[in-house]
Amino acid sequence: MRCRDMKSSLAFCLLAVALLALPAVAQALDTKQAANFLETLQENAASRLGDASISDKEKEEHFRKLFNENFDVPAIGRFVIGRYWRAASDEDQKAFLAVFEDAMVQRFLPLLAENSSERFKIGNVTPDARNENMALIDSRIDRTEGEPYKVTWRVRETDGDFKILDIVAEGVSMAITLRSEYGTVLKGNGGKLPPLTEALREKVAAGAFTPKQ
Repeated sequence: MRCRDMKSSLAFCLLAVALLALPAVAQALDTKQAANFLETLQENAASRLGDASISDKEKEEHFRKLFNENFDVPAIGRFVIGRYWRAASDEDQKAFLAVFEDAMVQRFLPLLAENSSERFKIGNVTPDARNENMALIDSRIDRTEGEPYKVTWRVRETDGDFKILDIVAEGVSMAITLRSEYGTVLKGNGGKLPPLTEALREKVAAGAFTPKQ
């Protein structure tokens, strides 16, 4: 092999190695997959939660499973607690997340149980300009009586796995609203998490988070 050919081959090999060593370019969230994720969640919820032959206990167990699989409960919990989260002990954090899950199940189980796939419509999916792994999914829920209401779901994709981070109903963010409400309680108790956890536990026991008819 001539010297020039050897140099050309060596240069090609070095270039190939350099290209292989480059970090993979992150793929932007697939809006179609995001819409399919939410549609599948709603169908899975409606298929059992709307079944009159299934007991309320079974429905709650089914929804709780769906909730934990499709909502990023720890991330939402940390956000709504805000700056007080790091100051709380691991034990207090776990206790809060447990009752926070109970409150969310009580609040959102009826939302998905009472709306069949025919009444739940997926709209636009808008990628988040600030985070390519997040998007907002618009939906419309038609009601038997009254005007349909609009719900927007903030989702995040990680390695093909989608999780819900927030629900915006009629323009009001659940996460931001709870952050404000909980922040007031926390501030009034010196930033301590247990009083908030106990207050939520009492409300769950009283059924306070069940949507009013």
